[in-house]
Amino acid sequence: MMFQKLKSLDAKIHVMDGILLLLLFFIPVTGCSTFTSIEKSSRKMVRNFRAPDSDLKKRIGLTFFENKTTMADKELERRFREDLSKTIMSSCPTILLEKPGDSGYPDELTRIPRKDSGWIDNFDLARTGRRLGLNAILTGAFIDITSNNRKKGIWWFKDTHYYIQVHIAAQVYDTETGAKLLDEGFMHEIEIDEWDMESAHEDSEMKTSILEKALENIADDMGEKICSAIVLEPWKGFIASIDADKIMINSGSKVGLKSGDLFEVFDSSGIFEGTDGYRFFLPGPKTGEIKITAVYPDSSEAVLVSGHDIRPGFTVRKKD
Repeated sequence: MMFQKLKSLDAKIHVMDGILLLLLFFIPVTGCSTFTSIEKSSRKMVRNFRAPDSDLKKRIGLTFFENKTTMADKELERRFREDLSKTIMSSCPTILLEKPGDSGYPDELTRIPRKDSGWIDNFDLARTGRRLGLNAILTGAFIDITSNNRKKGIWWFKDTHYYIQVHIAAQVYDTETGAKLLDEGFMHEIEIDEWDMESAHEDSEMKTSILEKALENIADDMGEKICSAIVLEPWKGFIASIDADKIMINSGSKVGLKSGDLFEVFDSSGIFEGTDGYRFFLPGPKTGEIKITAVYPDSSEAVLVSGHDIRPGFTVRKKD
């Protein structure tokens, strides 16, 4: 059965490769804006080949982005989060996004665990996500805002063009393993005239207007990439606790769980240590099956159907 599904998925991927290859022939004659439209349409077609558990919504936690720039306007940061959230949710309706400002937003996501080096501790972040019943955690940073100029033109007709560049990085962490599903930088450049360049240094309102346009473009591109990175990942939940015969899962009706659903349980407690002391969870073998008996908004009760080694922290996936 699994082999047949893999063959079917492989066939679909080959079909999509063929479609994308044909679309590439149009790029030389359609220009940059049309290429962007083709690229987005292609991503959408690929996303339509959903995972078999597409009736379940994936819960994703959006954190505050670290600000490493001189941008001090918190309102711009808030608008960026809103634009990014709208793009993700419109591109991927099967994603349930939890973002700052939402009622019940987890306090744990306001404090990203970090190593002594300052880098994000992916292992502790994954453990936090598991406790919260999240499939992935999205974080990132405003990296840089720069202005520059360069000569453009032919021979003596060259003149100076002025630009403002905004660079933002995004990472999506899988909570089952602690590995990154996406780690990418996004840059948008806006050309302005010399007067606007000078005004931007003196007029904060002018600078805000320029940055707002750049942030909108980045949010659109970033949201599409995040959606594509997550949508084909299988849904997974985690066992929160076990009390006698009652097994609690930290996912419920909000993500689509129903009474009577069957889930396979996998040991995901193994730990692998990589370079620079980074640790990851190792997906392990199937240890049993459980059946949902009661569903609440953010949790569910289940009973053991088969197997014997079922422990808190183990991963659950819907049985086909």
